[in-house]
Amino acid sequence: MNLIDDYLESLSESYKSSTIKRSRPQKLKSTAGSMAITLARRANDPLYKRMIKFKKMYKDIKEQIERKYKSKANTMARILASR
Repeated sequence: MNLIDDYLESLSESYKSSTIKRSRPQKLKSTAGSMAITLARRANDPLYKRMIKFKKMYKDIKEQIERKYKSKANTMARILASR
């Protein structure tokens, strides 16, 4: 159990939260983008449906890759977290 506790402790030390400050134009662009998505969803826009379809495909493929390389990735992550 000690090894697991050490690993979890190193992970909590490695990853810290950060605050990103955005300028007014960046905030406007971000808000306009999310509003456009909301409007497209409400209007049943075919482009919105296409976007969601490809987003799901992306997540499925990413999950397959993670499953395939899980053991090697975990080993490398442990090495990086211990630095």
